[in-house]
Amino acid sequence: RATAQARRYVDEIAADFSYPFILLMRRVLRRLWDRLYNGVVVHHSESLRQIAPGHTLVYLPCHRSHIDYLLLSYVLDEEGLAIPYIAAGLNLNIPLIGPWLRRGGAFFLRRSFRGKPLYRAVFHAYLTQMLTRGTALEYFIEGGRSRTGRSLPPKLGMLDMTVRSFLHQPKRPLVFVPVYIGYEKLV
Repeated sequence: RATAQARRYVDEIAADFSYPFILLMRRVLRRLWDRLYNGVVVHHSESLRQIAPGHTLVYLPCHRSHIDYLLLSYVLDEEGLAIPYIAAGLNLNIPLIGPWLRRGGAFFLRRSFRGKPLYRAVFHAYLTQMLTRGTALEYFIEGGRSRTGRSLPPKLGMLDMTVRSFLHQPKRPLVFVPVYIGYEKLV
């Protein structure tokens, strides 16, 4: 019975990364960015390209818009870096949107693991497996989107789980990459 429940949790959590989907989204997003923005400026991508081969990168962007994760994945792909798997709240796993996010690398987690030791164990195993494989990760240290534009206080749950999972099987060094995504227009 516990095994069946663990499998259901894996199905709830796991990403279903699809390279053909990424190729499609690359074309769609390129057109979208060309219409929305008058350029995207990226700093320090060369440093990341030098660090990436021997390290597991964990991107920690600020979160002001649902465009954040799309833009970061697009920019990393354009810069020749691996697209990260993205931690997303289970509330985003809704019909139509959830499967698309999964194919783009989203994995889902509940807001609270309290009272769910099996869920916690399955999530920990999933995270450990990704880190062991050197999979780039992305999550929003603030936990959710800022509705005001100001940074929110950090929520340390995912950071704690990442460090614990890394310590469980430390194959490659972790590098935490803070990311600022600004939508301000410079005049």
